Amino acid sequence: MESCELVVVITLTLIAVSVTVGTVFLIIALVKVRKVQEELEKALHKLNSELDAVSRVSNKVISLTEKISSPVVSAVSLIFYALSSVNRRKKTDREKNER
Repeated sequence: MESCELVVVITLTLIAVSVTVGTVFLIIALVKVRKVQEELEKALHKLNSELDAVSRVSNKVISLTEKISSPVVSAVSLIFYALSSVNRRKKTDREKNER
C-alpha cells in the first residue's frame, strides 16, 4: 500500500512541476510577445508619420504637375488641331484638283 501511495505522490509531484514549468515558460513567452508588440507599434507609428510626410510631398508634386501639364496639354492640342486642319484642307484641295 505504501509503495502505491508513494507512486501517486511522485506522479502528482511530477505533474505539478510540469504544470509549473509550462506556466513559467508561457509567461516568459507572453512577456516577450508583448515587448515585440510594443516595438512593432512604435515602428508602425514612425512609419505612419513618415508616410504622412511622403503623402504631403506627393500631393504637392501632383498639384504642380497638373498646373504645368494643363497649359502644355492645351498648347499641344491647339498645335495638333491646327496641323490636322491644314492637312485636311490640303487633302480636300488635292481631291478637288484631281476631279
